[in-house]
Parts: sequence; C-alpha cells; structure tokens
Amino acid sequence: MRLGLILTVALCALACAPAAARSQAPRPPELLGDEPDPAVANGSAQRRLDAARRRWRRADIHNYRLDLDRTCFCPPDDRVVIFVRNDRSVNAPATLRGVATVLRLFRVVQGAIDDGVADLSVSYGRRGIPRRIRIDGHLMLSDDEVTYRVERFWRGTRGRGGPDAPQLPPGPGPVPR
Repeated sequence: MRLGLILTVALCALACAPAAARSQAPRPPELLGDEPDPAVANGSAQRRLDAARRRWRRADIHNYRLDLDRTCFCPPDDRVVIFVRNDRSVNAPATLRGVATVLRLFRVVQGAIDDGVADLSVSYGRRGIPRRIRIDGHLMLSDDEVTYRVERFWRGTRGRGGPDAPQLPPGPGPVPR
C-alpha cells in the first residue's frame, strides 16, 4: 500500500513538472515515432533560414527594438519590448534572453532544424526577421510546443513608433529622478 502511494505521488510530480525541465534530455525522434517536418527533411527550411540571414545582414541593423511574445507550456511571460544595442539585448528578462535578438532567434530556428523537429513553421519579414516561429519537437508529446512572435520591430533605439527607453527590471542601483 505504501509503495503504491509513493509511486502515485512520484508519477503526479513527474506529470506536473514544467515542460522546460523535462525537455533538457529530449528523446530521440525514432523512439517517439516522429518523422522530421518535411521542410526540415528536404532542406527547404534551411534554405529559407539562410536567405533570411542574408537579408538581415544586408539590412545592416545593429540597434533596434522588438516586441516579443512567447507562448508555451511554461511560466507565462508578458509581451515585452526588448532593446538591442550593438547586437546585444539590454533589458531582456531572464526567461527570454535566449531569444532576445534577431541573431538568437535565427539560432533557435537553426537548432530546431538540426534537431529534426516534427513540426516547424517560420515566417520571415522583408528584412529577414523571424516574425513567427512555431516549434513542436514531437507530435506525440504534449506541452513541448513553443511559439515566438515578433509583434513589432523598430529600427534604432529612439524615435517614433515605440518606447524610447528600456523598461529595466527593478533592482539595486540609483533611483532615477
């Protein structure tokens, strides 16, 4: 009886664990019966990513703001305007640092292609910016899907179209006047 209770509690804890904690050791697709997304398998996703990277390099933008949103089975994030100066994010929350620049968004897409995910959907803007990235690593697993959306993009870190100063997280330091 006691062993049954321990097993039940352990299974419940595993089922309730955040998807991010479980995804650290992904299962090989062949064990789950997943085939890679057709665009990944035939190389068209890689060609689209390479073309987007070329457009981004030609745009020669290193200072910008982007309105980023993440949807997943994970702790919720508010949509946030991330400031990027010299290709480095200034104010990204810890949960979004891995996707806080256009170059990092490219890395997320490249990682999904390299991993041979079961479903990958990416739409790019005219400058090559990944506007929407939807990744489902395994079709037979629930809660491993993630979607990133760049809702708005502003060239430069000052001017019309968006906030002029990054909203830095509260912390120690001088109090603004």
